[in-house]
Amino acid sequence: MKNENHLNLIYLLYLYLPILIFAVSWLNPIVGLPAAIISVYLIWRCSSWKKNGISSLFKRHWPFLIVTLCIVISWALLSGLGGYFQQSYDWQKHNVLLNDFINRSWPVHYQFKGKYGVVSYYIGEYIIPGLIGKLGGFNLAQISLLLWIVLGICLLILSLYHWIGEDKGWILILIVLGLIFFSPFIYPLSGIYGNWVPWDAMQMRDMGEWFSRELGIQYTSNISLLRFVFPQFIPTALSVSLWMRNRYCYQVWGVILAPIILYSTFAFLGLACLMLMTLIFDLIKRGQSLSWREVINPENILSIILMVVLLLYIACNILQPKPLNEAMHFGFTDVWHHKLGFIIFQGAWIIWLLLLLKHERKNELLYFASVLLFFLPFFKFGAANDLVMRVSIPALMIINFYVIKDIVSYLKKDTYYALILVGGLIIAGAGPLWQLRNAAGNHNIHSHIYNMPFKTGNQFFKSDKHVVYQYVDWDNSKLRRLIIRN
Repeated sequence: MKNENHLNLIYLLYLYLPILIFAVSWLNPIVGLPAAIISVYLIWRCSSWKKNGISSLFKRHWPFLIVTLCIVISWALLSGLGGYFQQSYDWQKHNVLLNDFINRSWPVHYQFKGKYGVVSYYIGEYIIPGLIGKLGGFNLAQISLLLWIVLGICLLILSLYHWIGEDKGWILILIVLGLIFFSPFIYPLSGIYGNWVPWDAMQMRDMGEWFSRELGIQYTSNISLLRFVFPQFIPTALSVSLWMRNRYCYQVWGVILAPIILYSTFAFLGLACLMLMTLIFDLIKRGQSLSWREVINPENILSIILMVVLLLYIACNILQPKPLNEAMHFGFTDVWHHKLGFIIFQGAWIIWLLLLLKHERKNELLYFASVLLFFLPFFKFGAANDLVMRVSIPALMIINFYVIKDIVSYLKKDTYYALILVGGLIIAGAGPLWQLRNAAGNHNIHSHIYNMPFKTGNQFFKSDKHVVYQYVDWDNSKLRRLIIRN
């Protein structure tokens, strides 16, 4: 039985190994060493969750595993990972950070316009490729990043496979295709919006799901997530899958939640809200049958301590003084003057909810995800309103995972329902698929094609005033001196 727990250990290592390296190399030893010790303890203590029959999966379904792996690698390559195919706009940032992680000492510091700053950002997915790049250079770092993301997607597929709970090899292929094609229905609905409000409609091409010029809100397809913000997408999706598999195992919720802070602080906020709503619901529903000992335990307490350390690191950036014209302030979306766009936007995910209601109408997780998705667009934060785009990732993943699960579960019992879900994936995913088709026509498999107009962070900071304060803490505050190494 011990062999069957190895996959759980791999899940945790994937999420926590960058945290462990970050803690000992980036943070002040006063907080970094305790954080590292906590991480090691949590990995050891929680690696024996539910058993996974991974050995039988490899023996019985290896042809499906090979096909699935080929699809995953193709998806990752077409998304720009490795630098063999066209990289999206956001790769300018990814490449600059990765290059500076290779060529500068850790923690990475900058001097710009008389200021001395340190990177304070969710940098989890750059840690291991950056470390490998110090040994073998930028090209090797890119290849290691490709392999690291491919590993993460494969772990996500295996996690969903065991969550679905049916021992059939073709399910692996269905899962990866369900991940690739999942998207809100914003592409078909944007055509309607473009006919009604042509002056505000945008052509959604390489820049993802921006359908309105003025609204500034977006819920993102999985294709766009991997092409633009892979560091936030894969770890978050894996954590959501682990949480759904351990829905009633409250002892490990904190362990699953904590590391997401260093991959996507906004996604952490989204998953934390979903966990809180679920816990309150369970407390009301189960009453005295739910003991607080299930929630307040050493693992969750230590996880909260780790969360505090990571959040204080991110807070160094958020709390620093910024110019008044810096677009990183909290505000509200002007819904009243864009009512039609707002209705279109909400309808893009509500269609999925309506399709799932036939067999999931008693599923509280879908309703909690819906609450989050409904209220998020009323708010905005950041130059591109990352608050809406990234806090929504866990909620969208819940919908995505139930779409995949219901296709498998009802393919024979309710074929019409399953085929409707398949049709929904095709209709919603056809638009984002254009990005991969376009990338396939812009490649050089024999060499690398990097979207890298800026070689260093200092050059990057001159490109746009908003990026200066987005990734770096320029304020030598007491908090920074306490948390981050000098």
